[in-house]
Order: sequence, then structure tokens, then C-alpha cells
Amino acid sequence: MKKIITLASAIIASVVIALPIIPPMTALAASSVTDKTVKTVAPMKDTGVASGVTKMQALDIALKHAGYEMDDTLYTKVKKDYDGMEVYEVEFRVGFVEYNYSIEVASGQIIDFEIDD
Repeated sequence: MKKIITLASAIIASVVIALPIIPPMTALAASSVTDKTVKTVAPMKDTGVASGVTKMQALDIALKHAGYEMDDTLYTKVKKDYDGMEVYEVEFRVGFVEYNYSIEVASGQIIDFEIDD
């Protein structure tokens, strides 16, 4: 056990030593200024990670529309699909009835639904 801990400590120490030293922010700011121009960095592009609805929110939207809660279902299935736009295909069963919904990822709007009894 001591050999493993010693080996792990040696590996961690070698990684820390190999990391480059990052200059302070004031040095970076000063180095980006030239005689007449200032270099600017473009804002980061929005990746869409925080926008739209999640799988759980899509399931909740479909359940509320059908008038049920999660405890009422026998099974649920949610998968992301692309049908001209990003949608969640939501499927769940209550008793002998199966519900299928297409919910737009961006807005949470119900695009289509079908009830198979």
C-alpha cells in the first residue's frame, strides 16, 4: 500500500512540475496593448447548452398535457430526435393507453401528440 501511495505522489508531483506557469492578468492585459490598437477577444459563442428544455422538462410538459403525473405511468421514454428541428420524442404508458409526444427542444412547445388505446 505504501508503494502505491508513494508512486501516486511521485506522479502527481511530476504533473504539477510540468504545468506551465500562467502570468498574472495584469501582465496579460498590458501585453495585449499595442501602439495604436487594442487587441480584443470576441465573445464566446452561445453553445445552446443552457437554452431550451431538458428531457425531464419535456416529459413533464407531456404528462401535464395528458393530465397525469410521473407516479401514474407504467414506463416513460424520452429521446432527442431531429425532424426538421430538434425535438424530444416522449413516450409513456398509463394503464393500457400509450401516449406519444413530439416536443420542440428550443421552446418546449408540443409539436404533435398521439394517443394509442
